[in-house]
Amino acid sequence: MTFELDELECSIFGDFKAGDNAGYNSQLLCDLVEANEDSKFNKPILLQAASLIEVAAIQIFYRAQNYNLEGVPNVSEEDRQEIEEKQIDKFAVVIDNLRKYHILDGMGADIYDDLHTLRKYRNKIHIQLHVNIPNVHRDEDRVFTNAKTRWAVDLNWRVLSYLAEHYSRPKHIQGFVQPLRLPKFA
Repeated sequence: MTFELDELECSIFGDFKAGDNAGYNSQLLCDLVEANEDSKFNKPILLQAASLIEVAAIQIFYRAQNYNLEGVPNVSEEDRQEIEEKQIDKFAVVIDNLRKYHILDGMGADIYDDLHTLRKYRNKIHIQLHVNIPNVHRDEDRVFTNAKTRWAVDLNWRVLSYLAEHYSRPKHIQGFVQPLRLPKFA
């Protein structure tokens, strides 16, 4: 798989520790991609990509709930107030709320379905679970293919780039979290 490693200034994090951990995990994703000889790290690569998307998406809701003076760009104050009252913490709920509040609509009609598909693959961290997607084999070496890994890494880059572009914090409070080092298609 051919990826280049690039830095993404991702000033979406309201919780410093979540952003700090995202930096650590983005580097881990890069390390896995670079060491993925014979596709032996396909599964952990997909898991890392999904986890980074999840934490980034949760930060949009975290900011809406906790930074009512700052607000969140591209989220109406009415929607922000509604979000403030919710508990949004499971990936499925996060994705459904991304859809409800049109957070990723600019990425195309299939983005939310793609995220739910990624979530189902990510849940395969539990070895005994089925992916629960039609025509997906139960043998993990046939589930976590190079094509599926490329798809997950590309989705990770696209979602995080979109969030960084459309939902960054105000300029005067950016830069508290290191840029994320991420793989993307070369």
